Amino acid sequence: MNKLKSIVALTFITMCLTFSNTYAQKGSLMAYGSLNYKENNNNGSSFGANPLGLGYFFNDHVVAGMNVAFDKEKNGLGNLTSTKYEVGPFYSDSWKIGDHFVIIAQVDAHYVWGNSNMNLPTGYGYNGYLTRIYPIASVLLGNGWALKAKFCELSFQQTKGDDLNKTSDRTLVAGVNGSTLGIGVSKNFSLKKKI
Repeated sequence: MNKLKSIVALTFITMCLTFSNTYAQKGSLMAYGSLNYKENNNNGSSFGANPLGLGYFFNDHVVAGMNVAFDKEKNGLGNLTSTKYEVGPFYSDSWKIGDHFVIIAQVDAHYVWGNSNMNLPTGYGYNGYLTRIYPIASVLLGNGWALKAKFCELSFQQTKGDDLNKTSDRTLVAGVNGSTLGIGVSKNFSLKKKI
């Protein structure tokens, strides 16, 4: 429970740090995403999106909206073995560094559900929640496009299974590992009419 309180406190602090002004995009929509595919040498593969989102710029540097994520794993025979889905709001603040670089702090609060060990008698469904805070380095490419790289995270996930044992799982991620790295793109769309 203390870990959850720490994550909630860090989330609140990040949300309060929105008083810097970076670049004018107020009134714009931002669409972003990252798709992932991995093969494991005849042991199976995984495909997912982490995440795909749509947000609205409330001022020149704060954007909030909704995002979704999913991950599907298959074994070497091509049979689906596990699924995971996430959906929820996100909040991010950004700070411009020079003409082409931006540092972003993002917070996600997701509802999580899925299935584990789907091809085994021990398979079960689960649901729960996930909170995540992470930095993103962004390179502005022009015309509203940006290349973004997530390089670490602090997250907490808690799920409960629908099996007879009510399998409970708690996962805390802090720092850098393979699951905390990611590259994606974003595109901003102005909602203001050009005169």
